[in-house]
Amino acid sequence: MFWAALLSFMLVVALSYIVVYLSFDLRKLGTIGNFIFLVATFMFFFFLFTRPIVRNLRTLADGLLTMAKGNLNYRVLLSNEDELGQVAKNINFMAEQLQEKINREREIEYSKMELITSVSHDLRTPLTSIIGYLNLLKNDDYTNLEEHKRYIDNAYNKTQQLKKLIDDLFEYTRLTGGTANLSFQKMDLNGLLEQIINEFEPIAQENSLTVQIIRDQTPIYGYVDSEKMVRAIDNLLMNALKFSIKPGEIKVRLSAEQHNIYFAVENVGKPISKEHEKRLFERLYKVDPSRNDNHASSGAGMGLSIAKNIVELHGGRIGLNHLSGHFTFFIELPRIPD
Repeated sequence: MFWAALLSFMLVVALSYIVVYLSFDLRKLGTIGNFIFLVATFMFFFFLFTRPIVRNLRTLADGLLTMAKGNLNYRVLLSNEDELGQVAKNINFMAEQLQEKINREREIEYSKMELITSVSHDLRTPLTSIIGYLNLLKNDDYTNLEEHKRYIDNAYNKTQQLKKLIDDLFEYTRLTGGTANLSFQKMDLNGLLEQIINEFEPIAQENSLTVQIIRDQTPIYGYVDSEKMVRAIDNLLMNALKFSIKPGEIKVRLSAEQHNIYFAVENVGKPISKEHEKRLFERLYKVDPSRNDNHASSGAGMGLSIAKNIVELHGGRIGLNHLSGHFTFFIELPRIPD
C-alpha cells in the first residue's frame, strides 16, 4: 500500500513534467503559467491514480460502519492482494470471531436457562410425591399397616431420587466449575472394574439383564481418581441398564492397548438419530423417553455429561459408536506400562 502510493506519486510527478516539457516552450510562457499548468496536470494524474485506493478505503469504511451497527454477517469484498486486501481479510476474520463469540454467549445463556428449568422440574417431581405421601400419613389416610408401610417406602424412595438429582447437580457444577479436586493414584483397573460389576450385577438381574465381562486377565494400571472413575463407569452402566431392550445383555470390555486403556459398555436398545448421538454428552440432554422400556425416571440428563467431564479430567476421551440400535459407549485412558 505504502509503496504503491509512493510509486503513484512519483509517476504523477514524472508525467506532469513530461507533459509540460513536450507541450510548451518554457521561454515563451511565464513562470506563473508553467506553474499553474504543472499543478493542474499533477492534480489530474494524482486523482486518476489514487481513485481506486480511495474507493477501496471507502469500501472498508462502509463495511466497518455496517458491522458496527450490528450486522456481523456482512463481509467486506475486496479482490485486491495488496495491503488493503489484507486489511479487508482481517476485518472479515474479526467479524467472524465476534459472531462466533456472540453465538457462544447466547448458547451459554440459553443453556443456563435450560439448566434452571430442567433442574426445577426434576426436583419438583419427587418433592411433590413426597409431600403427597406425607399428607396421607399425616391425615391417617390409610386402611392398614401394610398400606402405611408402603407409603413410607414410596416416600423414602422419592427422597433417594431427590438426593441423587441434587448430588448429580452438585457433581456437575464442581467438575465444570474447576473446583473438583482429583486425587490420582496408580491403580489396577481390572480390580476396580470387578468391584463395580459385583455391585451392578444384582441390579441388572432385577431388570432381566445379564452382564458379560470381556477383559484381560493381567493387571491393567492407570493413574486415576478411583472415586471419580467409579462414578463415570457406573453412569455408563446405568445408562445401558436404563435403555436396554429387556430381557437382554450388557457387555463390558476392558483391554490394554499400546498407549491406552480401552473400556466399553455395549447394549442393544432402540435406535436413535445422528442428531441425538451428537448431543448425548451435553448436559441435561435427554432423548425420547419412549426409549426407556421400563419407564423409570430418566434422571436430570447429567449422567453422561458427568462421565465425559471426569474422563477428560483424566486426560482421556469418551465416545459412542452406534449402529442400528447396538450401542457402544467407550472410554480411553492413558496407560501406564507394567
